Amino acid sequence: MSSKDPILRILLVEDDEDDFLITRDLLVEASPVPIELNWRNSLDSGIQALHELSIDVALVDLLLGPDSGLDLIQYARDEGITTPFILLTGQGQKELDARAVALGAADYLTKGETDSHTLLRSIRYAIDRAQANENLASSEAHYRLLFENNPAPMFLVAPDEDTIQSMNHSARELYQFPADDLIGKRWGTLQSPDNDLPTHLHGLVLRKHGTLEHHRTRDGRNLYVEVLSEEIVINHRNLVLRMLTDLTEQIASSQKLRLLQRCIESSSNGIVVSDAQQPDFPLVYVNPTFEKVTGYSKEEAIGRNCRFLQGSPPDPDNAQALAEIRDALDGGREVVAVLRNYRKDGTPFWNDLYLSPVKDEEGLITHYVGVQNDISERKFVESELAYNASHDVLTGLPNRTLLEDRLVQACQLAQRYQRFVGVLFVDLDGFKLINDSLGHRIGDQILVEVARRLKDMVRSGDTVSRISGDEFVLVLPDIAQVNDIIGIVEKAQSVLGAPYRLANDTLHLTASIGISVTDGSIGEPMELIQQADLAMYSAKQLGRNTYQWFAEQLNASASYRVKLRNELQDAIDNDSLAVFYQPVVDSRSGQARSVEALVRWEHPSRGLVSPADFISLAEDTGQIIALGKQVLRKSCRDMVTLRASGFRDCRVAVNVSPIQIRKGDFVGTVREALTDSGLPPEMLELEIVESAVLQDTDQVFSVLHELRNIGVRLAIDDFGTGFSSLSYIKLMPANKIKIDRTFITDVIQNRSDAAITQGVISMAHHLGLEVVAEGVETEAHAAFLRKHQCDLLQGFAFARPMPFEDLKTYMAQSGVRPTDSRELQDQGQETLLLLDDEENILRALVRVFRRDGYRILSTTSISEAFRLLAENEVQVIVSDQRMPEMSGTEFFSQVKAIHPDTVRIVLSGYTDLKSVTDAINQGAIYKFLTKPWDDKQIREHIQQAFQYHAAMRSS
Repeated sequence: MSSKDPILRILLVEDDEDDFLITRDLLVEASPVPIELNWRNSLDSGIQALHELSIDVALVDLLLGPDSGLDLIQYARDEGITTPFILLTGQGQKELDARAVALGAADYLTKGETDSHTLLRSIRYAIDRAQANENLASSEAHYRLLFENNPAPMFLVAPDEDTIQSMNHSARELYQFPADDLIGKRWGTLQSPDNDLPTHLHGLVLRKHGTLEHHRTRDGRNLYVEVLSEEIVINHRNLVLRMLTDLTEQIASSQKLRLLQRCIESSSNGIVVSDAQQPDFPLVYVNPTFEKVTGYSKEEAIGRNCRFLQGSPPDPDNAQALAEIRDALDGGREVVAVLRNYRKDGTPFWNDLYLSPVKDEEGLITHYVGVQNDISERKFVESELAYNASHDVLTGLPNRTLLEDRLVQACQLAQRYQRFVGVLFVDLDGFKLINDSLGHRIGDQILVEVARRLKDMVRSGDTVSRISGDEFVLVLPDIAQVNDIIGIVEKAQSVLGAPYRLANDTLHLTASIGISVTDGSIGEPMELIQQADLAMYSAKQLGRNTYQWFAEQLNASASYRVKLRNELQDAIDNDSLAVFYQPVVDSRSGQARSVEALVRWEHPSRGLVSPADFISLAEDTGQIIALGKQVLRKSCRDMVTLRASGFRDCRVAVNVSPIQIRKGDFVGTVREALTDSGLPPEMLELEIVESAVLQDTDQVFSVLHELRNIGVRLAIDDFGTGFSSLSYIKLMPANKIKIDRTFITDVIQNRSDAAITQGVISMAHHLGLEVVAEGVETEAHAAFLRKHQCDLLQGFAFARPMPFEDLKTYMAQSGVRPTDSRELQDQGQETLLLLDDEENILRALVRVFRRDGYRILSTTSISEAFRLLAENEVQVIVSDQRMPEMSGTEFFSQVKAIHPDTVRIVLSGYTDLKSVTDAINQGAIYKFLTKPWDDKQIREHIQQAFQYHAAMRSS
């Protein structure tokens, strides 16, 4: 019922018609407004009327036949019908009253006890209460709609317990919690455990009474929220409405902005911002680095165009860079340019400027940001690098790069003006020794002084260059006559030979100089340096402190070595070097006691390359390390195979270069070769030249002793050819000495070689060392060496170097070489040697002496006589005085030194009294007999000679 519709519409659900009439009369009697009473007499019809009719209040009888009016009220409430109900009953019951009220009935009236006014008052109260409830429900629905759909996250919190009572959709979305998860939880559940807040919040403004809190979402994400709280009352209940504003992104942006500001302020680059909307683009910001680099303060710079850094008048070197900047500004593009700017104090600096436009949301350029990088130091370094790229750092002289440029120019000028170009390659003699002994500091001082002297002595157009170490190159352009170069070379040698006075030392140096010349027509000018280098190397070989001109054969020799080196490396890499073996025999038994391993290189096109060519080359290039390792491993493997064939006492001797000993883990290499092959250490002998100990003596001795400790035997090779001290020989842990072949070749006829050989054998035996003679090529050599107690013999007289397969055959057939039967047969027999260049004289002498039972040896050659002496035990020698090769007295002087136990007699028809007298006085001859002779007398002289020899031997 409303003010516009004063009719009171009432639904009466009553199964008793009398009660209906009574009720109607009471309503009509008391109601001040017209009444529209709709009567229904059953539960179902009453429910139907509730759905179909618009009524203000419903009067419901408690008993509706088999049904109850309470069921009708319950149904209406379940269906959401808000019509107010008044329950009518025949008798009052408190339980019904309470139940009706609990179901939502507005009142409870008892029939027969209710008058019209009471009924009307109850109806008005029910309608007013329903209207109030409807208004309240509408208000709450409106509030709930506003709360739930508010875009701001909102919470209802109980103020006393600080517990969450409700949260709207935005809050659930923000925190990712379901609707009921937080209900009843304390407000602190949302907060971060430490509730820490950012320390710097520049630009963040909170609303009045707003507070900033640090919260966490369900998945642990950080939230920074502004919380506004307001107290409200809902359903007579005091609550706190908390409205949140998510400031997380704003704070993050603020922090990023502050970080960006700090970065700009802390940047090592100067940063400026100019206003592109103002005339002349004035500066509106400069960072502290700009102030530091330029010397201008912020106040002095802001409002001015950047061109004030260009100096006055503007630097012309900036013209191109400024044009690029103007072009970029006109096109609104970024640009990079390098400018020479000037500080406030006037000093220049190089500015690597990066300029970029800053646009607004509409794409309009509002500002330009410039990043300045002071690259003055880099420019200086670039300048230094450019200089150092073409100059030697130590001496300041042009280096190879600039030298090449100067040389090309000199050749061009020489061709144009028909002149010559000379190139001098200067190498200091003995500089390495000074550098190693006095140190690099002194060495550097000498090099600087050498550079100064050379620069001072040449013409202004000449070039002095240092290309490496102690090597200098002089380019002499515009030479009229080739011989003019000699004066410059001699001057250079004189200048460089002057004393060097450094601190307390006075040093002396010489120089070896190589010379090359061209008329400018040479295809590659740098070849002149190579040619002069080869000539310098030739000067070194001639004894140093001299000069040599380049000759084409030097180039051919160098080319040959370069090619041979590459081919040798291929041979090493392909393991194509072969190892040959030469037996070393016992001088008495003839048994092969050991073999020497000798590397051989069968070149595919050159044939057999001499070891003298490639071994020295390998030592110069360092290839000897790999080569020696291969030879050692092959030799050990082959000896194991030979031992398995029954020759278990045969050792192998392997030559070792001094470079192998001084470089790398040589002992480890030997151990590895022995271990891999299974060869016992005592069956390996390493041959080392005596000069190996001249350098790095302590290191070499340490390696040699370590080798001896593991059982390897050592031999001193080529003894007598080096320059080592005998004290080193005494200290070397050697087992054997090998006499070089140069002393053996003429040992049977050269008294010096014989004396040296005998001396070495004696010395070695006193030191407890075995002696091996190399180069034994004849039986005479072998006989002489046996006679003088040489232990072992090696040479072509026994076997040439051979492949391993041939060695096995040799060992099987000739492993033991019996002693010459003649030596056994001749022992104790008197032997007479006759020497005369006339055959008939020899035949006559043989006929005379044969009857006395001598073993007679005769020859017409002095060299053959030496051989016979070496091979046979001769007691008496008769020689003619006048021989083609040398006189008899000279021959006997040699024989006395080599075979001092012989009795020597001169027989001649010509008498040189002085030479004969000197020979007799020196003990070279026993007697001088003349031709023709008396047979009886000469036989007696010879018999006396044998008696004299026997007397000497017995004494």
